[in-house]
Amino acid sequence: MNRTSITRHRLLVGLVSLAFGVVLNLPIGAKVITIGAQVDLEGRPVSDIQIEGLKQVEAELVLNQIRLNKGDAYDTQVVEQDIVRITHLNRFSSVQARAEQIEDGSVVVRYVVTEQPLISDVQVVGNKAFTDQKLLEHVVLRAGDPLAPFLIDRAIQAIEKVYRADGYSQVEVSIDRELLDESSVVLLRVREGPLVRIKKINFEGNHAFPDKLLKSKIQSKAAMFIFRKGQMDREQLELDAASLRDYYRSEGYLDAQVGPSILTSPTNLEEAIVRFLIEEGPQYEVATIRVQGNHLLSTQQILEVMTLKIGDVYTTQGEKTAEQAIKDLYGKIGFIHTIAALDRLFHETAPLVDVEVTIDEGLPYKVGRVVLRGNELTKDQVIYRGIRGLDPGRRFDRTGVERTRQRLQESALFSEAKINILGDLEDEYRDVLIEVKEQNTGSVSFGAGISSDSGVLGAVNLVQRNFDVADWPGSLGEFFSGRAFRGAGQYFSLNVSPGNRFSTYSVSFREPYLMDTGYFMDSTFRLFDRERDDYDEHRLGGSLGIGKRFGDVWSATVRGRADEVEIDNIDAVAPDEVSALKGNNFITSLGLTISRNTTDSRVFPTRGSDASIGIRYAGLLGGNFDFTAATAEFIQFWTVDEDVFGRKTVLSLRMEFGYIFEDDEAPFFERLYAGGHRSFRGFEFRGVGPRGTRGGVTTDDPVGGEWLFLLGPQYHFPIYQEVLRGVIFLDTGTVQNDVGFSEYRVSIGTGLRLKVPFLGAAPVALDLAIPILKEDGDEEQIFSFDIALPF
Repeated sequence: MNRTSITRHRLLVGLVSLAFGVVLNLPIGAKVITIGAQVDLEGRPVSDIQIEGLKQVEAELVLNQIRLNKGDAYDTQVVEQDIVRITHLNRFSSVQARAEQIEDGSVVVRYVVTEQPLISDVQVVGNKAFTDQKLLEHVVLRAGDPLAPFLIDRAIQAIEKVYRADGYSQVEVSIDRELLDESSVVLLRVREGPLVRIKKINFEGNHAFPDKLLKSKIQSKAAMFIFRKGQMDREQLELDAASLRDYYRSEGYLDAQVGPSILTSPTNLEEAIVRFLIEEGPQYEVATIRVQGNHLLSTQQILEVMTLKIGDVYTTQGEKTAEQAIKDLYGKIGFIHTIAALDRLFHETAPLVDVEVTIDEGLPYKVGRVVLRGNELTKDQVIYRGIRGLDPGRRFDRTGVERTRQRLQESALFSEAKINILGDLEDEYRDVLIEVKEQNTGSVSFGAGISSDSGVLGAVNLVQRNFDVADWPGSLGEFFSGRAFRGAGQYFSLNVSPGNRFSTYSVSFREPYLMDTGYFMDSTFRLFDRERDDYDEHRLGGSLGIGKRFGDVWSATVRGRADEVEIDNIDAVAPDEVSALKGNNFITSLGLTISRNTTDSRVFPTRGSDASIGIRYAGLLGGNFDFTAATAEFIQFWTVDEDVFGRKTVLSLRMEFGYIFEDDEAPFFERLYAGGHRSFRGFEFRGVGPRGTRGGVTTDDPVGGEWLFLLGPQYHFPIYQEVLRGVIFLDTGTVQNDVGFSEYRVSIGTGLRLKVPFLGAAPVALDLAIPILKEDGDEEQIFSFDIALPF
């Protein structure tokens, strides 16, 4: 082989070695060198393998990395890979290999290493705000680790990050180089500097948006007495500036620039004023929209689905929404890989942009097999019920992928749901892989609650959200391990909640897909006792409902109900309406409810509506009372704003209506009431509505009305991360005996919603409301709350 060929071979070997170094993440600064790997040695037998240069590292550690063995044929690539593995030990600054041919024609391979110095100790000095242990936890550098410069630099950065996150913006960390060279001791010297707190945050150059709005878009906050430290973190300030810039651009100010400026007093280095310097620039509008690349769908069809129109402000959010709308339009007819891109062409003389929509339609695809993985306990049909737009043999619905994932995620059966479309781009049929991660769906919880409506409650709850009434255990071990009565997606709960004013005991069972059809069934058996001001109420009864879904939006339910109601311990001053029903009263009813739900989430709706209308006939199945009641509920959600962290501000409007047709036929415990935390804030529980009479004289005790109308908007906004949200609301409405609005009430208020992870999903609600329009006899309640505490 000529010299040129040998040189090329060595260059190729070097490139292979470099590639292995990148893949295996070799330490920075390590040298990989091969010497003596002559091409004419290839294939000759290896008679000996030697390691040279070891002083501290054991030879066995190196030999374990070598794949070349005595007796093997010499292979240059194997030697190169051995070098990579030895270097990856992070114990050597250089590794070389020498291959020499001896007299008998065999090859002796010598691996020559240069040991990297090892750290003998790691110490921190000069720190007062944090303990040595706290800082060393972040350093992750220990005695015996390689003395690599990049590791030491990373340790310095880690300590500085800890200090800056707590407000020490001027911290400096250095290394004692002399001690390091002499004894390999890493001594990290900390000069903390003053603890800088933000005294005030100002905005300069903002005209389009007020300071208050911009403050809600950043994470940095000024100090506030003992409630907020206001630590200054320079890295966070840069992130805040980026958030403000993104917000401006999301509102059409495409040229906006934002930068933080820190002003520290020369006499007080512990306080700083932060200024965000803003150059807003003009707000751009859409001048023209041109669509290209579309062949299957017309330009008009595409323009209709785009939320971005000519004359609109051009926002980055509008751009994303338009792109997604186009992809969803194509996705509904099987084009799941359609690409839609919006490009902006700026006008030179005016704040206008021409929008060019470029579409790559791709190919249509049909659904092949739907493969399920991860459901060890949950039956396949439970998952299949949640699938939307992924029907085998039919074209894909791109939006169905996300709808399916969301339905599975919100089913409370799975902690994670992933959907992947398999196959090549040229395949007409593409299989779908649905991977779920089952979570614990059963729980036994003990807790307590306190509410302005119900008083103090204890609670013992047994819940299984993935119940299977037909899955009886084959053994005691199967029962106690939780592998029985599981997997059919049914719901079962047993609730025992004794309280000082209100106690309830119930058993509930719900089958969401009765006999694997579109019908569903739910049943409840309950017992509750309630101490009211002038009497005690005891109920024993239950209900059974059978319903049917009509798609994902509409459903109808027929429900039968029977209750035995006992009224006792009646005070002498109780209304005649109460005294007349002393003892046991039996009531039955049969009703029909039609529901429509278009909300985007069952947990925290941000758009869409939820509506229901129903009629109930009491006495149709027997009992002591005959009357007819109609009800209707409606709530609409709108997303008003979404910040850069994805937290949404939501406006909702709630309406509730109720009417009992027959005058004075419904008993007081079946009439309509309002007031309390979950009904009409600003008034006590059942504090709104008609009062009873005693001997012809009106009392202070509520006996309910026959006409109810409630209407109220609520503004729901984020305050701090996902933990704290605020609400502003207006509750209005009336409860009276005749249809009308002559006794209308209005209250206005604000509140907090606190979500603490270890307390559950939404356990704490605090509201402050002030009635501004009320009637004589109404019972006010300015502060209302609802708190649940597990223990």
